[in-house]
Amino acid sequence: MGRRVVCLLGFIAACSGAPSDTDSTAWPTASAAATEAPPPGSVTPPVAHDPSWAACATRRSALEKEAALPGVPALADQAIHFARVRSRPTLWRRAPKTPAELEKLAKGKRSSVRLVRGIKSLLDRRGGAAERRATILSEGYLFADEAQMAVALTSQVNLVRLFEEPTLFLERGVDTYELARMPQTKVDAERYAYKGGAFDGERAEILFGDRVATSKDELASNPPLVVDLGDLVASLDADRLRPVRFTESALAADVRYGPGTWVPAVFAVSGAKATLACEALTPELATAKSQFVESHRLLRKALPRVREVVRHMVRERIPFDADDDETNGYLRGAWQRAYLAGWKTFAFSGESHDVYGPHGAPLPPEVCIDFLADVWERSSGSWYRAASGDPLTPKPERTKGGIDVDALGISNRRSVAAFTDYAQRHADLFDVWPIPVDERVPFSKRGEFFEYLAERADMFRPLDMITVGGLNEDGHPHYHSLIVLEVDPLTGIPTLVASNASYPREQSLEGILSISPKRTLRHRIRVTDAWLQAVVDAPAP
Repeated sequence: MGRRVVCLLGFIAACSGAPSDTDSTAWPTASAAATEAPPPGSVTPPVAHDPSWAACATRRSALEKEAALPGVPALADQAIHFARVRSRPTLWRRAPKTPAELEKLAKGKRSSVRLVRGIKSLLDRRGGAAERRATILSEGYLFADEAQMAVALTSQVNLVRLFEEPTLFLERGVDTYELARMPQTKVDAERYAYKGGAFDGERAEILFGDRVATSKDELASNPPLVVDLGDLVASLDADRLRPVRFTESALAADVRYGPGTWVPAVFAVSGAKATLACEALTPELATAKSQFVESHRLLRKALPRVREVVRHMVRERIPFDADDDETNGYLRGAWQRAYLAGWKTFAFSGESHDVYGPHGAPLPPEVCIDFLADVWERSSGSWYRAASGDPLTPKPERTKGGIDVDALGISNRRSVAAFTDYAQRHADLFDVWPIPVDERVPFSKRGEFFEYLAERADMFRPLDMITVGGLNEDGHPHYHSLIVLEVDPLTGIPTLVASNASYPREQSLEGILSISPKRTLRHRIRVTDAWLQAVVDAPAP
């Protein structure tokens, strides 16, 4: 593409090529940040009147002379492409030992189709679950040191094929989840489900970098190989992290508070947890950090509420508004008439549909742009009241919150094009970035696609909405819209998005765009503080 590739150290899962004990400049630098900050490993001389800054700088300089952990050097050159993989962002102490058959597969079959077939073959082999997981898991981890192999593993491996025990324990960064094996029902296949906590009852999945064991003692007897970078960045007010030196008990890293503001820092490390020990803040850096933190205050406060609403919508499995080519998009109107009339079911195109879910949650059918509008309305307190009681008794009412998309006067709120056009004309509510035509890389060119996202990483942040357009595999125009939930703390690439594509789901860009890989990103739509404030001011659900 002729574009400069941004690669922030490749620390998505490893330290890249551990330097010698004395040469801290051996670490690769971030090309995009070369003019923004000193290269990783360098510390500006302390300011004489700022003893705390000087103390942290001294502590970091000492840390950079300690022996570094080996990490997983093979991942360094693929940091950008690991954004394709569903995972908790992590830093690896070392690579887990890969089973011989899996390693042979990774080296011998390079195309994605062959890798998928090879993994299916390992999962379909005769023998018990213990034998299958012995060929798939690396010291209990779902792991590969090559992005294409990691994508294939996460797309094919499920817990039911690897375990038969009634209870499992899944370790994902700093979090450990208890899982219970659930029998097949009319709705769900046999599965493992989360037991307790925020995800209670939901189907459990195994992501890249997860470790699974049959007991807590098994996990405790082997300290984790990873440090949870997602948890680390979430504990800060920063938007990016650049590891410099990783030892058994500490991490030296540069922390970014917006473009151009990289702050040298030291973190204490214990197990999978990293905790900020100190930052070497000059007065200038302190001012820049303060300005960034204040400018993103509403975003950080609104994000948990929006994430919670998305989780509810995923659990409720709100249906997609599609019947056939003639009636696609009309189901929601029929549902709303039935809801306001106090019905529990209604007929449409000769089929019966439920107004409520099994626990009383309203189920207004959505097209993709409805999902985004519903997320924002519901996050602000605007939503349909649930049915309650036993048996369920409808109480039709729409609560009024701070956001009402109907009140905006959009010509067709159910059209991606009409919504985008409105957003472009109302800078008081939206900040729209149209992706230039000559920068629209089709997802089918995955390498170039993710390199472009890394190059343009500062144009995306959590809660941004993205429109996607192009031709599907049948040659017909196919448009979609989604909301960004997470970006990688190392590269800035969006790694977790949510949308309603057949049903509400959280996915990687790989997961949603691979359906029609000829499509390209068209617009990034960002809400302004007015909508963020409406979410922050909303009463607790």
